[in-house]
Amino acid sequence: MEPKQPNESQILADVAELRDRFSHTQTLYKEVAALLFFRYGVTPTANKLYQLVRKGSMSAPAQALQTFWEELRDKSRVRLDVADMPEELQALTGELLARIWQEALSHSKQQMEHYQIQADERVAQAQAQTRQAQSELEAGQGDLKRAQAQIAQYHDNLQRAGQEQAALKQDLLHANQRQNELEIEKQGLQQELRRQSEQFTLDLERLQKAIELTEERAQANERRALLEIDKERSIQTRLRQHIEEAEQTNKALRQAHEQELNQQQDLLQKLRQELGQEQGERRALQAALDISHSLAKELQGQVQMLRTRTALLERENDELRKKAQLLSQELKQAQSQPVRSLRLKRRLIKSDPEK
Repeated sequence: MEPKQPNESQILADVAELRDRFSHTQTLYKEVAALLFFRYGVTPTANKLYQLVRKGSMSAPAQALQTFWEELRDKSRVRLDVADMPEELQALTGELLARIWQEALSHSKQQMEHYQIQADERVAQAQAQTRQAQSELEAGQGDLKRAQAQIAQYHDNLQRAGQEQAALKQDLLHANQRQNELEIEKQGLQQELRRQSEQFTLDLERLQKAIELTEERAQANERRALLEIDKERSIQTRLRQHIEEAEQTNKALRQAHEQELNQQQDLLQKLRQELGQEQGERRALQAALDISHSLAKELQGQVQMLRTRTALLERENDELRKKAQLLSQELKQAQSQPVRSLRLKRRLIKSDPEK
């Protein structure tokens, strides 16, 4: 009669039935070992017995398992005693069977340890690769934070430029008021010049000298203004370069994370295939394969976490791209407005030589 296929739920049900029938710990462990070996064709181990029974200390299943094998070996010797053969031959045959039995147990144990070591090595390799991926992801997050800090600094510089522009507008308003006042004074001067022709000549000469001085000052102010405009343009160029570099860095990080996720998925698929092959070849290693499956599920959860973090990074990149576009628009506005302010200042200087 062939042994039944191992069914975890059926085994647990049979163990529960044996627990009700046998209250003694050692007897219960031996009955469970006999159930696994004779009914399901599974070689019992101390860990497997303790997982099913969970009674007593860790040494209890090992002691019960040793007693089970000794009783099974003794029962085999008793069956040899029934045979009609000389006592010496019976003794030699019993010792030979016992030696064969011990060799079979030793060989089975060695094979189990070999496959257990292989499974542990593969699990350790998968864990190391997962830790490496985690460290690379943390490094990418650090680069992203530094890029965000640089963009925030550029935004502060843009705000300061906006404040300076507001101050220039306020100066322009005062200049317009002053221009109106000067216009009124000019009308009074014209009336006074009509009454005093001689004084007009003297005032005209003084005015010409003042105009020449004012033109020289205006040219100097124009040169300084041009230098400031060139400086602002160079700052804007550097801002655009930093923004482009940040976008390229974020794009490279996103591609690296996607490639790493694909590698993790390939590794997970490969581990599943290897574990499936080992499960088909060695049913006796069911417990070790269950542990490997649970570790594979943990790896899958970590891969899902990496996907979630990559999605968050992509959202942050989109926000950074929107902020960069807003900064570019504000920079264009700031670039066009100082030129108008400079023209208004030049008109004001020409209209007010004394100032």
